[in-house]
Amino acid sequence: MKTIFAVMLLAVAGFSQTPERVMTDRAAARFLDQATWGPTPESISELTRMGIPDWLGAQFAAEPSGLPDQPLLNAAGNRNTDLGPVQAAFFENTVKGRDQLRQRVAFILSQIWVVSQITVRPAYAFPPYWRIFEEHAFGNYRDIIKAVTLNPAMGTYLNMANNRKANPARGTAANENYARELMQLFTLGLVELNPDGSPVLDGNHEPIPTYNQAVVTNLANALTGWTYPAAPETVSRASNPPYYFGEMIAVESQHDVTSKTIFNNITIPAGQTAQQDLESVLDALMAHPSLAPFVCKQLIQHLVTSNPSPAYVERVSQVFTSTQGDMKSVIIAILTDQEAREGDSPEADVNTAFGHLREPILLMANLARGLNATIGPENRLSRSTAALGQNLFNAPSVFSYFSPLSRISGGLLGPEFQIHSTQTAAGRANLVNTALYGRLDNTTTLDLTPFVSRAGNLDELLDYISYVFVHSGMSPALRQAAREAAEAAGTPRAKAQAALYIVLTSSEYQVIQ
Repeated sequence: MKTIFAVMLLAVAGFSQTPERVMTDRAAARFLDQATWGPTPESISELTRMGIPDWLGAQFAAEPSGLPDQPLLNAAGNRNTDLGPVQAAFFENTVKGRDQLRQRVAFILSQIWVVSQITVRPAYAFPPYWRIFEEHAFGNYRDIIKAVTLNPAMGTYLNMANNRKANPARGTAANENYARELMQLFTLGLVELNPDGSPVLDGNHEPIPTYNQAVVTNLANALTGWTYPAAPETVSRASNPPYYFGEMIAVESQHDVTSKTIFNNITIPAGQTAQQDLESVLDALMAHPSLAPFVCKQLIQHLVTSNPSPAYVERVSQVFTSTQGDMKSVIIAILTDQEAREGDSPEADVNTAFGHLREPILLMANLARGLNATIGPENRLSRSTAALGQNLFNAPSVFSYFSPLSRISGGLLGPEFQIHSTQTAAGRANLVNTALYGRLDNTTTLDLTPFVSRAGNLDELLDYISYVFVHSGMSPALRQAAREAAEAAGTPRAKAQAALYIVLTSSEYQVIQ
């Protein structure tokens, strides 16, 4: 049923499922900048040949690239905390993976449902956690909530593992960390939302809070009674030590069985098991009117634009609600919406506030893809993105690298700009310089041959750079600046490098429109 709905969405959006749809290179490149780690000549050609419906179908069917499981101990027999191999595999997937859309969506979900190595130290905890988002990127949001809630890494990060029911005799209460962030950051937000993402207002024109402290306490009580899975060859106890393979398991003796009233005055009945209470919480979250706009607006911000119109948010929210959180349908709705596609024509009058800044990891992946990177399992590209404020799997807090509510001058939302400073702006230019004139690391090589081979004809070179990096839409001013830089250089390679540097450090490239 959900697949049929997804096909209908494409038809409603104006994308025929059977006849070929003619796509310009510009339209294909823009779409790929929204749906993948960045366009390449090969992927642009593929999309113009296949059309959006068939391309999406192939992406939905592509096998997950995956991240390799890590040993619990290092060579010295100590706890293994080296995330380097996991980070390297992640960047390999951004460059070489066929499941580009899945990887993009999984990364976005991991930025909403944050777990950071700052708190969860063992490296082996992260591939299983990442797998949740890979496996459910095109599934159902309810399944994401459940899988993350029962994941041991999240159990450590937000203290749900070994969270026991209150004991008045000892003066203890359930830990409220996960319950609070589950509502505030992962599902509902701080205030109730209309379908278009605007706040619901009370009679005094004030936003209505989604929950209060009593709700946090009651939700925390509903989520008590879970412990880590037992490690192999160990006996499970009421409070198992941390172990990060498998799901957490219920310990009924530690679960609060009283009735609890949570958000929207929903009452969870007394006498339920830990699993039953969890299912009640999931049902309540999925039924909450704020869930769809809260989640959908963030997905739009990451994939398409930081400032979607209320109408855009509402259209996607309606799809989320009507499909009960089907991610495949939601992604189709986001990427094929009229607001996402209206800039495909060079004649379109696109709002200058449309688009978003390339966050450091997206910037690195796009540079590597566009410059024909050969990347190996020992790459250290994550070190470069860390220097720009985005250390993979090491978000500074549960609030991730940047807030979806962060604003720039003029009042516009600009989440990625929260980690954009004078220092990181210079760092971005230095990254481009290193990519073009040096080496990103000892195992990654870039091939500028397609650019150098065109340097004998500057118009051809500039057309190709525009085709690969700015959707065949380089402005006359940027083109002139790149031409002057190339003309001042000597060899064909130097000309290509000079022109590329001007374009790749420009706002036309750094901000995806």
